[in-house]
Amino acid sequence: MKKLETYYFIIGYSVASWWCIQSIRENDPVGFIQVVSDEKTCYSRPLITYGLGRTVDSIAYQGKIEESNKVQVSYESRVERLDARKKMAFLADGTEISFEKALIASGGVPIIPEITGREKPGIFTFTRQKDMENIASFMYKKPAKNIVILGGGFIGLKTCEAMMNMNKNITLVELAPRLLQNMLDEEGSYYLEKSLLRSGVHIIKEDTIVSFEEEKGNLSDVLLKSGRRIPADLAVIAIGVRPHVDWLRSSGIEINRGIVVDEFQESSCPDIYAAGDVAETRHLLTGERSVVAIWPEAVNQGRVAGWNMSGRVVSYPGSLPMNAVEIGEKALVSAGIVNPTDDNCEIIIKKDRENYKKLVIKDDCIIGVIFIGDIEKSGIYINLMRQKLPVQAFYEKLLEPNFGLINLPTQYRKHFVKGAGIEV
Repeated sequence: MKKLETYYFIIGYSVASWWCIQSIRENDPVGFIQVVSDEKTCYSRPLITYGLGRTVDSIAYQGKIEESNKVQVSYESRVERLDARKKMAFLADGTEISFEKALIASGGVPIIPEITGREKPGIFTFTRQKDMENIASFMYKKPAKNIVILGGGFIGLKTCEAMMNMNKNITLVELAPRLLQNMLDEEGSYYLEKSLLRSGVHIIKEDTIVSFEEEKGNLSDVLLKSGRRIPADLAVIAIGVRPHVDWLRSSGIEINRGIVVDEFQESSCPDIYAAGDVAETRHLLTGERSVVAIWPEAVNQGRVAGWNMSGRVVSYPGSLPMNAVEIGEKALVSAGIVNPTDDNCEIIIKKDRENYKKLVIKDDCIIGVIFIGDIEKSGIYINLMRQKLPVQAFYEKLLEPNFGLINLPTQYRKHFVKGAGIEV
């Protein structure tokens, strides 16, 4: 049995961990950092769809900081158990690691429903590098023309995007009555669906897969709940992810849907922090607890955790649901509360045949943004929302074509940075 000691211990090595290490190094240039990752490299997860479609040269994330900053990364290793009270981690290979401060960034795991035949060859999830490699290997060995994707949410649409770049016959199956129902309103979904149909994607809504069928040992088609059969050489289950917390149930850390953290990203156990898809934070706009499993928030949470772990007190303002995707002929950005149930909200919509823009306003502040088609200035509105800046002074100009920073009072402009804050 091998025993190790480290001051900083980080579980998982994706974007939250990478930025946590950067923050630690700003305050503590010498404290040793031990990282354990069940992956074989640090990469940009939003790029795996482009990696499969071969539209990028590499999916690697940033640089290899472990080479020069007293950081030891143990790849393809797994933490099986954590004792928060004793500050001990127990690895699958028998190694025991004691630590002073820890970050849990174990990410999310795919949600896989009970479907008959789901273990058959040719059926995949698509959230990690190994999924990308497994799909690519399968398609290299066996030409797959007919692709069925289960899930019309963000992961399903990103998967669809990858397959479209490969000239496949794609069928998208969604249980809900519309696509991206958490990101878009009904009209926004219509614009998206129209674009996908023009690009040749077959869309089936209000239905789901109940069985994967085979012929001579190969996936041949999928059976839907409605009784309809769809030809399939390859299928991807892409209905979502959940926080990877099952291994922490006996750790002593408070867990709800994810690891419950305070405004400093610290868990219920002192000196143990969490960030990224595994962390349950406060919603920036509502204050309600939620898991917002998106890349930009993982960056922000990782940075805040690293600063607090190394002695600089910094508060995390809260998570803002936000996503951006370009699929078919349409780019879209969605952020905040786009389907409000509060009657006190105002809705501003500007649209034409190819573009759709929607703002949701409450108490003189923007709380929701949808841009489809022309998304160039979406970052301005998202920043107004993040900063909770009143819009009364320029309300009438909000969705005018020439609206920009110049329309904002001088004192507001200091709050802004270039772009929509979406990092890959």
